[in-house]
Amino acid sequence: MKRCLILGIIVFFNQLSIATIVSYELTALGGSSFEYVYTIENDSLGVPIEQFTIWFDELLYDNLQITTQLPLANDWDEIILPTTGFGVPLGYDALALTGGIGIGQTVGGFSISFGWLGSGLPGNQMYEIVNPANNQTIDSSSTVPEPTAVILLGIGSLMLNAKSQKRRG
Repeated sequence: MKRCLILGIIVFFNQLSIATIVSYELTALGGSSFEYVYTIENDSLGVPIEQFTIWFDELLYDNLQITTQLPLANDWDEIILPTTGFGVPLGYDALALTGGIGIGQTVGGFSISFGWLGSGLPGNQMYEIVNPANNQTIDSSSTVPEPTAVILLGIGSLMLNAKSQKRRG
């Protein structure tokens, strides 16, 4: 239990040191269908975020559909990048049609529904922040659950740990 709490604390504080934070909320849609809703934070990248790609393992994800709602959908050109079958995974790519996400700004509501082919629940994916002028990656890391999920995980772990210690004592 302490390992879960420590992992949650590490993930939370690791977010604080990354120039770009891409967090997600996971919603079950029924059966093996889920939806990710992403929030992109330009913490200290130094330039506006004008394009980003989130990668999906084609062995775990199926039938990706863009579900971003208006008005956000009007401000970004979003596409699903198909896998090539040569080790290149599926991708969700978003290109700003206006300005992008400025330094210190956060934009939420980018969403993708999908079929989950794995066991357990879907988790993190890799992402890249791309310079659209030359298609070069300027930042990359892994998505993280929304901070509230990490905090709730930590609280749950503490409660279970306290309960187990009461039984022993």
